[in-house]
Parts: sequence; structure tokens; C-alpha cells
Amino acid sequence: MKVEYSHTAEKQIKKLPKDKQVKVLTTIRKLKNDPYAGKKLKGEFEELRSLKVWPYRIIYRYLPQEKLLFINVIRHRQKAYK
Repeated sequence: MKVEYSHTAEKQIKKLPKDKQVKVLTTIRKLKNDPYAGKKLKGEFEELRSLKVWPYRIIYRYLPQEKLLFINVIRHRQKAYK
């Protein structure tokens, strides 16, 4: 499975402390094995999923036809859905 990052997500990963970067990237690697692990979002974001990596959220989209995991944003939980 291929993983792609939005420009925003790439910038957000670089801004994280090194220990959090490792934790987030490890979780994303695990998502490749189980892309449905994250919670499906509702409303206008229903095509997205969210996965907790305390205290951050990885907001992503899984496209099974293309076998693509697209990481939209990685934000602190307080700002993730705003």
C-alpha cells in the first residue's frame, strides 16, 4: 500500500518534537496493515478517518481502489477538527 502526505501534513510532522515524530510515523506504518483502524468521521468529513496518537490526531483518507493511504493533517487533539 502506498502512503502519501498532504503538504500540510508534511509540514506538521516536521514541527513535532522528535519523539512524537517517531511515534506518529510508526503509527502510520501500522495503518498500512489496517487502514480501517481509525474512527470514521461524520458530517462533512465522512470520507475521512481519525486515529489517536496522544495528544495528536492523524486525519487521513483511505482509497481502497488505489490502495492509497492519504494523510491529510496531523494536529494536536484540541485543534484537529477546527
